Amino acid sequence: MPNFYFQKRIKELREHKNLSMQQLAISMGVTKSRVNMWENNGTVPRMDILIKLANHFGVTTDYLLGNDAGSELSSDNKRLRFLQRNLGKLNEKELAQAEGMLRAVFTDIFNSEDDEDDDI
Repeated sequence: MPNFYFQKRIKELREHKNLSMQQLAISMGVTKSRVNMWENNGTVPRMDILIKLANHFGVTTDYLLGNDAGSELSSDNKRLRFLQRNLGKLNEKELAQAEGMLRAVFTDIFNSEDDEDDDI
């Protein structure tokens, strides 16, 4: 049975990283046709490959499979989950830039928490 969440999310994640199907296939140790099956048929890979994909994209296997509770959350929480999920896709340099921007915009919030988060 196809998993439509997996089908949609794996393609979105691959495209977000500007990877071709071939590039993703090579990094996962599978064929391009296997990646095609994931994206077009919703075929879910073996557990070891699923974990490898989750690690590669910085998401959870639950997210890939659609087992996250995102659809049951309020719209505000959906926004936070969206932001968190996408921040998780950034490399260290991009994450530092995003943090700097958020700190600049929300100085009153970040300044009140600075003492607690010094060890981050």
